[in-house]
Amino acid sequence: MKSGSRRIIGTTMLMAVLVQAAFAQAEAPPAGGPTPTSASPPKAKNEFYGALSILGTIPIDENLDVGGTAVPNTNVKGSVGAGLKAGIIPKFTNGMVGVEGEVFGHGGNVTAPQAQGDLAVINFMVNVIARYPGEVIQPYIGTGIGVSAGQLSDANIRAGSSQLTGKSTDGAFAYQFLGGIRAYVTKGIFLFGEYKYFAANYKWESEGIGTGSPATKLDFRTQIVSGGIGISF
Repeated sequence: MKSGSRRIIGTTMLMAVLVQAAFAQAEAPPAGGPTPTSASPPKAKNEFYGALSILGTIPIDENLDVGGTAVPNTNVKGSVGAGLKAGIIPKFTNGMVGVEGEVFGHGGNVTAPQAQGDLAVINFMVNVIARYPGEVIQPYIGTGIGVSAGQLSDANIRAGSSQLTGKSTDGAFAYQFLGGIRAYVTKGIFLFGEYKYFAANYKWESEGIGTGSPATKLDFRTQIVSGGIGISF
């Protein structure tokens, strides 16, 4: 009886050892085969995007200057406008820094007790953007420089003995600071909202507004609020 029990116990132990060895053999990689590795992350790539927007301007009042004389109580009114932009986020920045070009325009008008005129502006800007590369929500900030074309038309401005009338256009250096947030609604389509502080100094020469009259200057400053839709790929 004791001999039979020892035999059963020995056989059971042997079977356990064989089963364990079989499982170990099944889990081991075949000789000469590749060693299992963890899945590698997807490779970074350049991101391109384009967007359309509508905007509204909130100008900051600055007095007109006619031949060195300020026109007091100048009121600069804003209006709606539109814009488009295109940019790239290079892969070596890990999706955090990019460069974009944009063009946007809007109207407005300038009024004072002895001055009035319609203002039309179109801007060509290049921006450097820093963003948080979230999968759905991407806040960002940036700054940019460029050229702004400002046209003063239907002008009727009196300064002392001078009266300026007509139309003139000036191209001026411009700069801006901006911040916004982008939200993806699908993998490649996003909505965005953006705030800008924009500045340009216009100088309208006398020959465009009134022959023999001094130049008219305006240090144009405005806040811009915009929103739109874009695509990235």
